[in-house]
Order: sequence, then C-alpha cells, then structure tokens
Amino acid sequence: MRTRNRYIVIAEATQDMVLAEPVQDRYRITLLPAGAVVSQENLQQLAAHQIEFICIAQPDARTDAEIARSASDSAREVLDIFARADLSDPLMAALFDQVLLYRSI
Repeated sequence: MRTRNRYIVIAEATQDMVLAEPVQDRYRITLLPAGAVVSQENLQQLAAHQIEFICIAQPDARTDAEIARSASDSAREVLDIFARADLSDPLMAALFDQVLLYRSI
C-alpha cells in the first residue's frame, strides 16, 4: 500500500503510528529512527525532549489521478505565491524549490 508523509504536532500523535522521518532533538541527536513504530513510552520521552512535531507515514488511498491533481494544484498555488519573485536570484530560487517540495508532500 502507498503511504504519504504528514507532519503533525506531538499532541496529535498516538501509539502505533509509523515515523516517516527520524526524530531529532535540538542538538540533532536522533531520538527515534525513520520506520519506528511509536509507543506510549516514546511519546512521553519525546515530550520530555520538547519535540513539537513529528513526520508520520500514513496510508494513502488516493488514486493516481487524485495525486496528480493535488500535485498540480499545489504547484499552481506556489507559483501564485512567487509570481512577483525574482527566481533568477539563487536564494529566492532555493526558497521556491523548498516551498514547492514541502507543499507537494
């Protein structure tokens, strides 16, 4: 089954969720690896480390057409946001790329 990544606040996390990305503390020390199944004890530890967000993998039941439409809509929205930006500026182009990547997840 296909999955999609979703960023959630730690307060919304529940046990048995699967991490799509590793969880790191503010010192970049990995607390939990990608693919780990979250337990109640993990949630308490993450709260103790003041982790605010995690990225989970969740089942994606969308059809290929729905995924394509969503990606197209996201790209159009990002293009609208950056309509007046100078994308020949390397910093602006890098920001554009990152926003587009984030919005297409």
